[in-house]
Amino acid sequence: MERHFFLTTNGCQGRASFLEGEISKYHDVIRLLGYPRNVAAALMRECYAAAKQGHLKMNIVHNALDNSPEGIFFPELGTGVVNQPVYEPRFDMAALFESEALVACENCLNKATECFSQAKKIHDDWEKIYMNATDYNALNRLTEDSIAALIDGHKTAYRGTMYDRFFGAATINGSMDYIEMITEGCRRYFIKGRPGTGKSTFLKKLAQSAFDDGMTVERYHCAFDPNSLDMIIVRELNLCLFDSTAPHEYFPSRENDEIIDFYAAAVAKDTDEKYAAELSEIASKYKKNIGDAVKHLIAANEACKKTEDSYEKQISRDKLMEVRKTVLKRIFP
Repeated sequence: MERHFFLTTNGCQGRASFLEGEISKYHDVIRLLGYPRNVAAALMRECYAAAKQGHLKMNIVHNALDNSPEGIFFPELGTGVVNQPVYEPRFDMAALFESEALVACENCLNKATECFSQAKKIHDDWEKIYMNATDYNALNRLTEDSIAALIDGHKTAYRGTMYDRFFGAATINGSMDYIEMITEGCRRYFIKGRPGTGKSTFLKKLAQSAFDDGMTVERYHCAFDPNSLDMIIVRELNLCLFDSTAPHEYFPSRENDEIIDFYAAAVAKDTDEKYAAELSEIASKYKKNIGDAVKHLIAANEACKKTEDSYEKQISRDKLMEVRKTVLKRIFP
């Protein structure tokens, strides 16, 4: 069994990461610092093949810029290996080298952040329209009823555990996600609503309730705004609830999939129609800023590749082979 997700993202706050929290759940994780992504990905694929042969569970972490394999963790062994890309802040010797390409990469990433930040301000205006039309008392009742129906009565004798991750990211190829793979085997509730209608708050409250009852909760944050939750999974209950709206819009496709319609439950009737002109303008501005951000991510990726290519030319294949042997020996003792 394998699960794919992201631990870092480029969004309205710049780079956000849950890597350290994930690593803390394992007893031996090998950190690679600044390896070219294709070199690291080749090593991940080798670990993947070995684990596949041994029928091991795997958590595969993807790079938020180009979606390449960036890390691989083995829950049953408590081991893993993860690469910190060359463009991310780090403190090895290579981080002190002067590199015009990396400076260009950083500048492009900063420009992407500016676009995402502007998109967040536009999104806030989007939310205000619906916030003013939402009955939050009705949402509170819906939250309480959902906790009672889905979480209560399953309290364990253990301390709860929380994992924080991203199921998707804004990459050079646009929005990518691994929702279908992550939610395999789960009873899924698709939350339909609008910006500002309390979907994230709803998910936070259900996640906290399950955690307080001693369950393991996977919280998947919004890649655009990491302060917001887009999905939670409680494996003990085979339960998944997620914000199934654009850019990760899904509809029921499996037996037992259900929809929770926040718009129908708590938003004033005809709000969409009443504010159609404003909403259309907001959506257009938001989409443009996201598109501009992706263009800057593409430029950042191209600049980064120049540095990675120069590093790769200097790699000793013998030393790389030694790293490969060390990694495999430590991960699969």
